[in-house]
Amino acid sequence: MEENPLSTLPEKEFEENLCANCQTYAYESGHKINLCSTCRKTLINYPIPKWIKIFAVALVGVIIISIVRTQQYVSAAVDLGQAEKAIERKEFVTAQRKLAMVLAKFPDDVTANANMIIAASYNLDANSVSISSNRILNKKFEDNELLASTNAAIDYATSVFSQDTIIVKRINEVSTDKVALMKLYAELKEKSAENSLKIYLANYLYDLDAFAELEKILTEILLVYPDCYNALSLKSALMRDSKRYDEAIATVNKMLEINKEDVYAISQKARIELKRKHDQQASVYANDAMRIDPQNDSALEAKAMVDFFAGRKKESLATLSLINAHMASSGDSTISKRLTKIINGTQIYR
Repeated sequence: MEENPLSTLPEKEFEENLCANCQTYAYESGHKINLCSTCRKTLINYPIPKWIKIFAVALVGVIIISIVRTQQYVSAAVDLGQAEKAIERKEFVTAQRKLAMVLAKFPDDVTANANMIIAASYNLDANSVSISSNRILNKKFEDNELLASTNAAIDYATSVFSQDTIIVKRINEVSTDKVALMKLYAELKEKSAENSLKIYLANYLYDLDAFAELEKILTEILLVYPDCYNALSLKSALMRDSKRYDEAIATVNKMLEINKEDVYAISQKARIELKRKHDQQASVYANDAMRIDPQNDSALEAKAMVDFFAGRKKESLATLSLINAHMASSGDSTISKRLTKIINGTQIYR
Protein backbone atom coordinates (compact mmCIF):
# COMPACT_ATOMS: atom_id res chain seq x y z
CA MET A 1 0.00 0.00 0.00
CA GLU A 2 1.29 3.43 -0.87
CA GLU A 3 1.84 5.80 2.07
CA ASN A 4 0.31 8.78 0.27
CA PRO A 5 -2.28 7.65 -2.26
CA LEU A 6 -3.31 11.27 -2.96
CA SER A 7 0.06 11.95 -4.48
CA THR A 8 -0.87 9.76 -7.42
CA LEU A 9 -3.96 11.82 -8.32
CA PRO A 10 -3.55 14.02 -11.36
CA GLU A 11 -3.28 17.77 -10.65
CA LYS A 12 -6.13 19.91 -11.94
CA GLU A 13 -4.94 22.55 -14.39
CA PHE A 14 -5.98 26.19 -13.96
CA GLU A 15 -8.70 27.07 -16.45
CA GLU A 16 -8.38 30.65 -17.61
CA ASN A 17 -11.99 30.78 -18.86
CA LEU A 18 -13.35 29.87 -15.43
CA CYS A 19 -13.65 31.88 -12.19
CA ALA A 20 -10.20 32.64 -10.77
CA ASN A 21 -11.46 31.80 -7.27
CA CYS A 22 -13.61 28.66 -7.51
CA GLN A 23 -12.60 27.36 -10.97
CA THR A 24 -16.16 26.01 -11.34
CA TYR A 25 -18.25 28.61 -13.13
CA ALA A 26 -17.52 30.91 -16.01
CA TYR A 27 -16.35 34.37 -14.98
CA GLU A 28 -18.28 37.58 -15.60
CA SER A 29 -16.66 39.71 -18.26
CA GLY A 30 -16.10 43.46 -17.86
CA HIS A 31 -14.18 43.32 -14.57
CA LYS A 32 -10.47 43.56 -13.82
CA ILE A 33 -10.55 40.32 -11.80
CA ASN A 34 -12.14 37.28 -13.46
CA LEU A 35 -14.72 36.10 -10.91
CA CYS A 36 -18.08 34.40 -11.27
CA SER A 37 -21.16 36.21 -9.96
CA THR A 38 -21.37 34.00 -6.86
CA CYS A 39 -17.74 34.51 -5.80
CA ARG A 40 -17.92 38.23 -6.54
CA LYS A 41 -20.93 38.67 -4.21
CA THR A 42 -19.32 36.54 -1.51
CA LEU A 43 -16.07 38.50 -1.48
CA ILE A 44 -17.93 41.83 -1.44
CA ASN A 45 -20.06 40.69 1.51
CA TYR A 46 -16.96 39.62 3.44
CA PRO A 47 -14.33 42.37 3.04
CA ILE A 48 -11.07 42.57 5.02
CA PRO A 49 -12.02 43.19 8.69
CA LYS A 50 -11.42 46.72 9.96
CA TRP A 51 -9.22 45.54 12.82
CA ILE A 52 -6.87 43.89 10.36
CA LYS A 53 -6.58 47.16 8.44
CA ILE A 54 -5.90 49.09 11.67
CA PHE A 55 -3.32 46.54 12.74
CA ALA A 56 -1.62 46.74 9.35
CA VAL A 57 -1.46 50.54 9.50
CA ALA A 58 -0.08 50.43 13.06
CA LEU A 59 2.49 47.84 12.05
CA VAL A 60 3.65 49.98 9.16
CA GLY A 61 3.92 52.96 11.54
CA VAL A 62 6.03 50.98 14.00
CA ILE A 63 8.32 49.84 11.20
CA ILE A 64 8.76 53.40 9.93
CA ILE A 65 9.52 54.72 13.44
CA SER A 66 12.00 51.89 13.99
CA ILE A 67 13.76 52.70 10.74
CA VAL A 68 13.98 56.40 11.63
CA ARG A 69 15.25 55.68 15.15
CA THR A 70 17.79 53.21 13.81
CA GLN A 71 19.05 55.82 11.37
CA GLN A 72 19.32 58.33 14.24
CA TYR A 73 21.31 55.88 16.36
CA VAL A 74 23.64 55.04 13.49
CA SER A 75 24.11 58.72 12.57
CA ALA A 76 24.75 59.71 16.19
CA ALA A 77 27.23 56.87 16.66
CA VAL A 78 29.16 57.98 13.58
CA ASP A 79 29.20 61.63 14.71
CA LEU A 80 30.28 60.66 18.24
CA GLY A 81 33.08 58.51 16.87
CA GLN A 82 34.28 61.37 14.66
CA ALA A 83 34.12 63.76 17.62
CA GLU A 84 36.22 61.44 19.79
CA LYS A 85 38.81 61.15 17.02
CA ALA A 86 38.87 64.95 16.67
CA ILE A 87 39.46 65.29 20.43
CA GLU A 88 42.38 62.86 20.16
CA ARG A 89 43.83 65.10 17.44
CA LYS A 90 43.12 68.20 19.60
CA GLU A 91 40.80 69.59 16.93
CA PHE A 92 38.28 70.84 19.44
CA VAL A 93 36.18 73.06 17.15
CA THR A 94 35.46 70.10 14.86
CA ALA A 95 34.76 67.92 17.89
CA GLN A 96 32.32 70.41 19.40
CA ARG A 97 30.49 70.78 16.09
CA LYS A 98 30.03 66.99 15.79
CA LEU A 99 28.96 66.65 19.42
CA ALA A 100 26.32 69.33 18.96
CA MET A 101 24.79 67.13 16.25
CA VAL A 102 24.74 64.12 18.59
CA LEU A 103 23.22 66.07 21.48
CA ALA A 104 20.52 67.50 19.22
CA LYS A 105 19.22 63.91 18.94
CA PHE A 106 20.18 62.52 22.35
CA PRO A 107 20.59 65.49 24.74
CA ASP A 108 21.04 63.39 27.88
CA ASP A 109 23.69 61.00 26.61
CA VAL A 110 26.46 60.89 29.23
CA THR A 111 29.33 60.11 26.86
CA ALA A 112 28.37 62.83 24.38
CA ASN A 113 27.95 65.43 27.14
CA ALA A 114 31.25 64.50 28.76
CA ASN A 115 33.04 64.89 25.44
CA MET A 116 31.22 68.18 24.87
CA ILE A 117 32.59 69.45 28.20
CA ILE A 118 36.10 68.53 27.05
CA ALA A 119 35.81 70.15 23.61
CA ALA A 120 34.01 73.26 24.86
CA SER A 121 36.51 73.73 27.70
CA TYR A 122 39.45 73.90 25.30
CA ASN A 123 37.42 76.18 23.03
CA LEU A 124 36.76 78.37 26.11
CA ASP A 125 33.01 78.08 25.53
CA ALA A 126 31.77 78.46 29.10
CA ASN A 127 28.09 78.33 28.15
CA SER A 128 28.34 74.92 26.47
CA VAL A 129 30.41 73.59 29.37
CA SER A 130 27.72 74.71 31.80
CA ILE A 131 24.85 73.18 29.80
CA SER A 132 26.49 69.76 29.43
CA SER A 133 27.67 69.77 33.05
CA ASN A 134 24.12 70.30 34.29
CA ARG A 135 22.81 67.51 32.06
CA ILE A 136 25.08 64.86 33.55
CA LEU A 137 25.22 66.18 37.10
CA ASN A 138 25.09 63.26 39.57
CA LYS A 139 25.02 60.71 36.73
CA LYS A 140 27.27 57.67 37.00
CA PHE A 141 30.33 57.41 34.76
CA GLU A 142 31.23 53.96 33.50
CA ASP A 143 34.44 55.21 31.86
CA ASN A 144 36.90 56.43 34.51
CA GLU A 145 39.36 57.64 31.88
CA LEU A 146 36.67 59.82 30.30
CA LEU A 147 35.76 61.18 33.74
CA ALA A 148 39.39 62.11 34.43
CA SER A 149 39.69 63.85 31.05
CA THR A 150 36.46 65.74 31.70
CA ASN A 151 37.64 66.98 35.09
CA ALA A 152 41.01 68.02 33.65
CA ALA A 153 39.27 70.00 30.90
CA ILE A 154 37.06 71.80 33.42
CA ASP A 155 40.14 72.67 35.51
CA TYR A 156 41.79 74.09 32.40
CA ALA A 157 38.81 76.28 31.50
CA THR A 158 38.43 77.46 35.09
CA SER A 159 42.08 78.54 35.21
CA VAL A 160 41.55 80.93 32.30
CA PHE A 161 38.90 83.09 33.92
CA SER A 162 39.31 85.41 36.92
CA GLN A 163 37.32 84.28 39.95
CA ASP A 164 37.95 86.81 42.75
CA THR A 165 35.77 89.84 41.98
CA ILE A 166 37.18 91.80 44.94
CA ILE A 167 40.73 91.59 43.56
CA VAL A 168 39.47 92.39 40.06
CA LYS A 169 37.90 95.55 41.45
CA ARG A 170 41.17 96.56 43.12
CA ILE A 171 43.04 96.03 39.86
CA ASN A 172 40.52 98.13 37.95
CA GLU A 173 40.95 100.98 40.43
CA VAL A 174 44.68 101.33 39.62
CA SER A 175 44.51 100.31 35.95
CA THR A 176 46.23 103.48 34.68
CA ASP A 177 49.01 103.58 37.28
CA LYS A 178 52.00 101.40 36.40
CA VAL A 179 53.63 101.74 39.82
CA ALA A 180 50.42 100.86 41.66
CA LEU A 181 49.85 97.88 39.37
CA MET A 182 53.32 96.49 40.07
CA LYS A 183 52.83 97.00 43.80
CA LEU A 184 49.55 95.09 43.64
CA TYR A 185 51.22 92.36 41.58
CA ALA A 186 53.82 91.90 44.31
CA GLU A 187 50.98 91.45 46.79
CA LEU A 188 49.26 88.88 44.56
CA LYS A 189 52.52 87.02 44.11
CA GLU A 190 53.14 86.90 47.86
CA LYS A 191 49.64 85.52 48.46
CA SER A 192 50.01 82.96 45.64
CA ALA A 193 46.97 84.35 43.87
CA GLU A 194 45.61 82.51 40.86
CA ASN A 195 47.32 83.16 37.54
CA SER A 196 44.17 84.52 35.91
CA LEU A 197 44.25 87.49 38.32
CA LYS A 198 47.93 88.18 37.67
CA ILE A 199 47.33 88.13 33.92
CA TYR A 200 44.24 90.31 34.28
CA LEU A 201 46.53 92.86 35.92
CA ALA A 202 49.21 92.30 33.28
CA ASN A 203 46.78 93.24 30.51
CA TYR A 204 46.65 96.77 31.93
CA LEU A 205 50.45 96.94 31.79
CA TYR A 206 50.19 95.99 28.12
CA ASP A 207 47.75 98.86 27.55
CA LEU A 208 50.24 101.21 29.24
CA ASP A 209 53.10 99.96 27.01
CA ALA A 210 54.93 98.87 30.16
CA PHE A 211 56.57 96.06 28.24
CA ALA A 212 59.51 95.42 30.58
CA GLU A 213 57.24 94.99 33.61
CA LEU A 214 54.82 92.89 31.58
CA GLU A 215 57.52 90.53 30.33
CA LYS A 216 58.78 90.07 33.89
CA ILE A 217 55.34 88.93 35.05
CA LEU A 218 54.77 86.62 32.08
CA THR A 219 58.20 85.04 32.44
CA GLU A 220 57.56 84.29 36.12
CA ILE A 221 54.18 82.70 35.37
CA LEU A 222 55.32 80.63 32.37
CA LEU A 223 58.37 79.38 34.26
CA VAL A 224 56.03 77.53 36.63
CA TYR A 225 53.03 77.06 34.30
CA PRO A 226 54.42 76.73 30.73
CA ASP A 227 50.99 75.91 29.28
CA CYS A 228 49.11 78.80 30.91
CA TYR A 229 46.87 79.91 28.05
CA ASN A 230 46.30 83.51 29.13
CA ALA A 231 50.00 84.06 29.66
CA LEU A 232 50.87 82.60 26.26
CA SER A 233 48.20 84.71 24.59
CA LEU A 234 49.46 87.94 26.14
CA LYS A 235 53.08 87.01 25.47
CA SER A 236 52.33 86.51 21.76
CA ALA A 237 50.96 90.06 21.60
CA LEU A 238 53.94 91.42 23.56
CA MET A 239 56.44 89.70 21.27
CA ARG A 240 54.56 90.94 18.21
CA ASP A 241 54.52 94.57 19.35
CA SER A 242 58.15 94.33 20.45
CA LYS A 243 59.00 93.21 16.88
CA ARG A 244 60.32 89.88 18.16
CA TYR A 245 58.34 88.11 15.50
CA ASP A 246 59.94 84.65 15.62
CA GLU A 247 59.36 84.49 19.37
CA ALA A 248 55.78 85.60 18.80
CA ILE A 249 55.18 82.79 16.29
CA ALA A 250 56.83 80.25 18.62
CA THR A 251 54.53 81.37 21.43
CA VAL A 252 51.46 80.96 19.24
CA ASN A 253 52.63 77.50 18.20
CA LYS A 254 52.73 76.62 21.90
CA MET A 255 49.08 77.68 22.14
CA LEU A 256 48.23 75.50 19.14
CA GLU A 257 49.73 72.49 20.91
CA ILE A 258 46.82 72.80 23.35
CA ASN A 259 44.13 73.23 20.70
CA LYS A 260 45.07 72.83 17.04
CA GLU A 261 41.90 74.66 16.00
CA ASP A 262 42.39 77.66 18.29
CA VAL A 263 40.97 80.34 16.00
CA TYR A 264 42.38 83.16 18.12
CA ALA A 265 45.89 81.70 17.92
CA ILE A 266 45.72 81.17 14.15
CA SER A 267 44.38 84.70 13.71
CA GLN A 268 47.20 86.00 15.90
CA LYS A 269 49.65 84.38 13.49
CA ALA A 270 48.05 86.37 10.67
CA ARG A 271 48.39 89.62 12.64
CA ILE A 272 52.05 88.86 13.42
CA GLU A 273 52.84 88.21 9.76
CA LEU A 274 51.03 91.40 8.73
CA LYS A 275 53.07 93.32 11.30
CA ARG A 276 56.31 92.21 9.64
CA LYS A 277 54.78 92.66 6.17
CA HIS A 278 54.56 88.99 5.24
CA ASP A 279 51.16 89.59 3.71
CA GLN A 280 50.93 86.39 1.67
CA GLN A 281 51.57 84.17 4.69
CA ALA A 282 49.16 86.30 6.73
CA SER A 283 46.47 85.64 4.14
CA VAL A 284 47.02 81.88 4.48
CA TYR A 285 46.54 82.04 8.25
CA ALA A 286 43.49 84.30 7.96
CA ASN A 287 41.91 81.87 5.50
CA ASP A 288 42.65 78.95 7.85
CA ALA A 289 40.92 80.75 10.70
CA MET A 290 37.89 81.58 8.55
CA ARG A 291 37.65 77.98 7.36
CA ILE A 292 37.45 76.72 10.94
CA ASP A 293 34.91 79.30 12.14
CA PRO A 294 33.76 82.00 9.69
CA GLN A 295 31.71 83.74 12.41
CA ASN A 296 34.54 84.04 14.92
CA ASP A 297 35.46 87.68 15.56
CA SER A 298 39.20 86.95 15.73
CA ALA A 299 39.04 85.25 12.34
CA LEU A 300 37.01 88.13 10.94
CA GLU A 301 39.52 90.63 12.33
CA ALA A 302 42.40 88.82 10.61
CA LYS A 303 40.46 88.75 7.34
CA ALA A 304 39.61 92.45 7.57
CA MET A 305 43.25 93.35 8.24
CA VAL A 306 44.48 91.24 5.31
CA ASP A 307 41.93 92.95 3.05
CA PHE A 308 42.84 96.40 4.36
CA PHE A 309 46.58 96.03 3.77
CA ALA A 310 45.87 94.54 0.33
CA GLY A 311 44.02 97.72 -0.60
CA ARG A 312 40.55 96.20 -0.29
CA LYS A 313 39.18 98.77 2.13
CA LYS A 314 35.56 98.21 1.06
CA GLU A 315 35.79 94.53 1.98
CA SER A 316 37.51 95.31 5.28
CA LEU A 317 34.76 97.78 6.21
CA ALA A 318 32.10 95.17 5.41
CA THR A 319 33.83 92.71 7.74
CA LEU A 320 34.08 95.38 10.43
CA SER A 321 30.32 95.89 10.13
CA LEU A 322 29.78 92.18 10.77
CA ILE A 323 32.02 92.34 13.84
CA ASN A 324 30.02 95.33 15.09
CA ALA A 325 26.80 93.35 14.62
CA HIS A 326 28.25 90.57 16.77
CA MET A 327 29.28 93.17 19.36
CA ALA A 328 25.65 94.22 19.78
CA SER A 329 24.79 90.76 21.14
CA SER A 330 28.06 89.85 22.90
CA GLY A 331 28.77 93.24 24.46
CA ASP A 332 32.52 92.83 23.78
CA SER A 333 33.90 95.80 21.85
CA THR A 334 37.63 94.96 22.14
CA ILE A 335 38.17 93.74 18.58
CA SER A 336 35.86 96.34 17.05
CA LYS A 337 37.71 99.22 18.71
CA ARG A 338 41.24 98.15 17.78
CA LEU A 339 40.27 97.21 14.21
CA THR A 340 38.45 100.52 13.70
CA LYS A 341 41.61 102.44 14.67
CA ILE A 342 43.64 100.55 12.08
CA ILE A 343 41.13 100.94 9.26
CA ASN A 344 40.44 104.64 9.86
CA GLY A 345 44.15 105.39 10.18
CA THR A 346 44.24 106.62 13.79
CA GLN A 347 46.63 103.78 14.69
CA ILE A 348 49.64 102.93 12.55
CA TYR A 349 49.89 99.15 12.72
CA ARG A 350 53.06 98.88 10.71
